[in-house]
Amino acid sequence: MAEIGVKELKATASAVIEEVERGAAYVVTKRGRPAAVLIPVEEAEDLVLANADEYLRMRRAGRTAYAKGRTTDLKDVR
Repeated sequence: MAEIGVKELKATASAVIEEVERGAAYVVTKRGRPAAVLIPVEEAEDLVLANADEYLRMRRAGRTAYAKGRTTDLKDVR
């Protein structure tokens, strides 16, 4: 992931946003330290959904069930 400083981002914001729309991603730095991330909206949606409370609860429950041996054979799912 490319890095871009706040000062450079201010000067080239339109071009950077166009690049992000095409799939690029940037770590925005402030005084040399990471401060933010610019990613395409589609990736941000996936990131938000993957960390949604309901999904996390379901994932934890599935992992707990698997650890206890409570699994379902794939052929039985249909």
